[in-house]
Amino acid sequence: MNRFVIITVGKTHSGKTTFAKKLEKQLCNSIVIDQDNHAEFINTFYKKLLPKHGPNTIK
Repeated sequence: MNRFVIITVGKTHSGKTTFAKKLEKQLCNSIVIDQDNHAEFINTFYKKLLPKHGPNTIK
């Protein structure tokens, strides 16, 4: 079985998630991993990783 990683990059609201979800339906044994979910998890459970000063660059 071949394995592929497909990464979408683009501006906010450009259709990356829509494209990924449609692709997921077309490809057997595929999954969409949404970076926004990871950022929320990190921000919630790993507060020590957040900067003490300046912007939070983890979404």
